[in-house]
Amino acid sequence: MTKPELLEVEVAKRDLIEGLIKGIDVITAFNDDTVRLTASELAEKVALSRSAARRYLLTLVHIGLAATDGRSFWLTPKVLNLGRSYLDSARLPRAIVPFLQRLTLQLHESTNYSVLEGHDVVYVSRVNAPQQLTTGFEPGTRLPAYTSTAGRVLLSALPDDELRTYLEGVELIAYTHLTVVDKDQLFRELVSIREDGFCITENQYEIGLRGISVPIKSRRGALIGALSVSMMTSSCSKAEAAARCVPALQATANTLMLWV
Repeated sequence: MTKPELLEVEVAKRDLIEGLIKGIDVITAFNDDTVRLTASELAEKVALSRSAARRYLLTLVHIGLAATDGRSFWLTPKVLNLGRSYLDSARLPRAIVPFLQRLTLQLHESTNYSVLEGHDVVYVSRVNAPQQLTTGFEPGTRLPAYTSTAGRVLLSALPDDELRTYLEGVELIAYTHLTVVDKDQLFRELVSIREDGFCITENQYEIGLRGISVPIKSRRGALIGALSVSMMTSSCSKAEAAARCVPALQATANTLMLWV
C-alpha cells in the first residue's frame, strides 16, 4: 500500500464551479450552534441573498440532504454519505483499522488515527475499547489541534517558521482551566514533543481526559498522521500510562511505516 504524492495545483478561476463551493459552504453552515437555519439566517452567515439562500436550501431538501417545516431548515442523516464516500474511497483509513483493533485489544483503550487539516485535527478512524471511555471523537470529529494530543504531535512536526505562522493565526481558547493558551509556552511544548517523539496531554479539551499520541511516517519520512489512545486520567498515573502505551504506539507506527 503506497500513498500517492500530493501535488499543489494552481486552478484558474474559470475552471471553478462557484455554485458547488457555495453549496458546500451552505452545508457546513449547520453546526452545534446553528442546528436549524432560516433562509435569512443562512443568507447572513454565508453571504448570499435571501432568495439565493432559499434556493440552495430547497435544493438540499429536494435531494434529501435537508428537511424543513416551512420556515426553518436542518440537515438529514443522508449528509453522512458525503463523509462515507471519503472513508470508502480512501485506502489508508480502512487499512489502519486492523492496526487500531490490535492496539485496542492490547491496551484496552480506545485508539484513533488522525490528520491535521488547517488549524484542526480530524479524527479519521477510531476503534472503541469495550466498556471503556467513549470521548465522542468519532470519525469526522474536529478539534482545535492545540487541545488534542494527536494535534500537538502533528503540529510539532512543522518547521519552526510554519509553527510560528500557525501560532500567529490561531486563537487559543481555554476549554478548561488547564488549557495552554500562552503561545510561547505552547511553542516550547511543541518543540519538546518533536524531540521526544510522542505527546501526552491531560485536561486540555475536557477535564479528566488524557491522550497519548505518536506520529505515523512513510518510508520516505513524510508525516501522514498520528496514532493516539484516549483514557481517563483517573485510570492510572501519567507515568504508568506512558510506560504502557508509548512503546505499543511506536511499534505500531513503525509497522505502518512499512505499509505506507
